[in-house]
Amino acid sequence: MKKGRLTKNCEYRQVFACGASVATRWLVLYRAENGQIENRAGFVVSKKNGNAVIRNRIKRLLKEAYRYYASELTKGYDLVFIARAPAATFDFTQAATEMERVLKRGGLFKVISGKTQAENKR
Repeated sequence: MKKGRLTKNCEYRQVFACGASVATRWLVLYRAENGQIENRAGFVVSKKNGNAVIRNRIKRLLKEAYRYYASELTKGYDLVFIARAPAATFDFTQAATEMERVLKRGGLFKVISGKTQAENKR
């Protein structure tokens, strides 16, 4: 089993059933507490986004954008990111910007001295 990843269908269903969601134009985030000391993430890209090559590219970009912010997040959540159709045109900077936006809306950044770590990173 891959560490830090949601891999089973039942894990995804649990997050969808019990979790809260926030959305931006390009991404939807479902989050649910998992009672563990680390976050687990899963990525969903539907066939509406294009063929397998495009879908896998979107997932790679989202995984890298998540990895960029993973150390700054509050721990103990299962996260599922769903890419909407316009995501097929992403480059990394757009993916990172959308990832930051959806994570802020979800309230997942750690707060240090009144600012989130993402704001301190700039």
